[in-house]
Amino acid sequence: MIFLDNNVVRKYAGRDPDEAVVEYLSTHYDDTWAISAVVLYEFLSYYDSQSRQQQRRQQLTDAVDDVLALDEASAAEAASMESSLSAAGVSLDAMDLLIAATARHHGATLATTDRNDFDKQPIHELLDVDIIEAD
Repeated sequence: MIFLDNNVVRKYAGRDPDEAVVEYLSTHYDDTWAISAVVLYEFLSYYDSQSRQQQRRQQLTDAVDDVLALDEASAAEAASMESSLSAAGVSLDAMDLLIAATARHHGATLATTDRNDFDKQPIHELLDVDIIEAD
């Protein structure tokens, strides 16, 4: 399962999709694509009208195979990951941590363009992460 971070969704769903993201997703066409409810929130919060949010929500949920809830197990996973990362001197903001924990809980690979936050050895030790070299 490929778990899409919000920056991947944005770079794919925009008017001028990023070529590196399109290529990455093309190579993973046969994989299950999922997002977390947190990514759905981040994506929709960009739009200021409810009608536009509803329209974009439908488009996004049609493009992915699953939207995974932030549930009790994912929350516990986030707390565990936060402790491990803290011990290694690394941190993630709360949203990124919840997204990563949901991906880890479901055994998914997190696809992101966010090298600054996710391309750190302690994170790679906890989670499969694909960093997409996008513009």
